[in-house]
Amino acid sequence: MGSPQQWVAGVRRQVDLKGVDAEAQRPVVLGVAGPRRDIFIDELTRIGEIRPGAIATGETLGDLAVDTGSILHVAVYCPETDSHNGALDHVATLPFAVCVLRPQEDPAKGSSPTSAPSPKPAIGHASVYPVSAPELAQYRRFLMPDIVRLYRDHETALAASIPAFRPVVAAKLTHDCAMTCLKIAAASAIADHIPVVGLLVGGITSAGDTIAITALQMRMLLRIASAYGKKPEFARILELVPVVGGGYGWRALAREASGFIPIAGIPIKAAIAYAGTLVVGQVAAHYYETGLHMSRGAIGAAYKEASERAKAFARRALPGRKRT
Repeated sequence: MGSPQQWVAGVRRQVDLKGVDAEAQRPVVLGVAGPRRDIFIDELTRIGEIRPGAIATGETLGDLAVDTGSILHVAVYCPETDSHNGALDHVATLPFAVCVLRPQEDPAKGSSPTSAPSPKPAIGHASVYPVSAPELAQYRRFLMPDIVRLYRDHETALAASIPAFRPVVAAKLTHDCAMTCLKIAAASAIADHIPVVGLLVGGITSAGDTIAITALQMRMLLRIASAYGKKPEFARILELVPVVGGGYGWRALAREASGFIPIAGIPIKAAIAYAGTLVVGQVAAHYYETGLHMSRGAIGAAYKEASERAKAFARRALPGRKRT
């Protein structure tokens, strides 16, 4: 596989720093309309400064106007009451999805989380989200993940532009990368270790798959950094290496999962690739969200959860096998 320097060089060649940065700089716009739009916008601005032009507002959905070249995929409509008074009659003609925040009239519901819509929002359609209080915690339960889903391939720009979306975007980037790594590992006969970041592991025998997975995970970390308004640089990886590797290596995770199921093989390796990537994404998001590294105890708990996920995945992947 060549020297470690050659291996690291191979990983770096697959990570496009300029591309990651350009993705975060795209002109993304979120539309917000309706008589109670200021309440929703005020909740978004509590978290941090919104990039100029990132929110388009209007009394009606038809009032929303954006600059040429800007990306508007979703408008949040905030009615005064449960009635929309015909405001949604022309949604099917709009080139963006509409998420309606419907105030909950029942005080017995207290501050329960926003309910999931039915159906899911889509371009040219409206989905209603019952909400008992205008709180960011409620919006992050269903509304904001659905908005992020509709901004697919532009989610880092959305988070960089509107800080309130950053934890939601980081979670999506992490899950998407974990699923891709799982598929690569499952389709491969990697014989030894599943990497997280090349600097954290050694003794890898399948250079091609190692480089592919490591490059994906490094790109994930850089995209999370970009979502939090940081310049994507390889130095960002070094910020996290001591924390991620501090006493809880992926080999320990592999030993625990492999010991649980004697026939480790590809299912266990795929599970570790998935679960391990989730942990690294969580560590990165925590660091950029708080400015602090996760404590040793918190990382240990994350690794434990990752191990359980790996075991659960292997149970499903090995039906009928005898387990110890």
